[in-house]
Amino acid sequence: MHDVIIIGAGPAGLTAGMYCRLRRLSVLVLDAGRAGGQLRSVYAEKMVHDWPGRPAVVAADLADDLASHAEELGVPVVEGEKVVEVRRVGEGFEVVGRDAGSGEERVHPAKAVIIAIGGGAVEPRRLGVPGEEALGEDSITYRLPAAERVAGRRGVVTGGGDSALESAQFARAAGAEVTIVHRGPVCRAMEANLEAIHRLGIECRRDMRVTGLEIDDGALRAVLVQARDADEPEGSAPPAERIPCDFLVVNIGSSASLEAVQSWGVEVDAGRVRVDCGMRTSVPGIFACGDIVVYEGKYKLLVSAASEGATAANSAYVFVRRPPAVTMKDLWT
Repeated sequence: MHDVIIIGAGPAGLTAGMYCRLRRLSVLVLDAGRAGGQLRSVYAEKMVHDWPGRPAVVAADLADDLASHAEELGVPVVEGEKVVEVRRVGEGFEVVGRDAGSGEERVHPAKAVIIAIGGGAVEPRRLGVPGEEALGEDSITYRLPAAERVAGRRGVVTGGGDSALESAQFARAAGAEVTIVHRGPVCRAMEANLEAIHRLGIECRRDMRVTGLEIDDGALRAVLVQARDADEPEGSAPPAERIPCDFLVVNIGSSASLEAVQSWGVEVDAGRVRVDCGMRTSVPGIFACGDIVVYEGKYKLLVSAASEGATAANSAYVFVRRPPAVTMKDLWT
């Protein structure tokens, strides 16, 4: 039986694993994909500028660093194993994982569990306009675009958050002509990203919504946009405007499914796992950290995910070992 099983090998899960080993807990990390989480699966080519001590680092390289650090501390990580069930057995838990290749199920006993599955089963939000579903990967993406796909092309990025603005910067750096279309009056993003968009001269069409796509022989030719004004009487709205483009990046958020987590008995609040300041969930012995959690003052940042992983690990240590006093000195002895 492991002291702690961690579900998810992103920044939060790997950091939790490191601190479990520093606390000399036996630990096992399970991930449905590869270690590194969204740093590898979604933003592999993105430059990360907010990781302390690394002014600029490629996301995939940062994922490698985290995985290597965890390995050096003796954190075992099993990739390609999706957790399908967590059940209470006596005073501990059984974590059931299913191999992505063979479909074989394995049962892992544990004294405590840490959930670090990012945004859960995330599905990017679609625009919901005719023709969207028919476009292939060469014309549309819902994540950071690959440099080789956008180089030398005309692209439209929809959205006004950090992901959208970073996608626009990445596409411009790859040699694309870029226009941002945002439904709101202002882009709600980090000031550094707002400054970068202005410095690069990327046009941002605010208070505009995408109403249609112009598609010819299966290829995207233009995006149709219209001023967003809910108060316009029917039939009097301004005509749609055509923005020529051959590549579309949709960054308007995502919806998460936490049905599996809820089935484990954990309280979910507005699509996130509710935790206290110690990353404790509603189920004693189950902790959570990273993008999956919500609490007062929560910020969805890489550095805060790592911090939450450390907190979850130390809370799990207290739960498993029941020390008379909690100090940090044994981390370094």
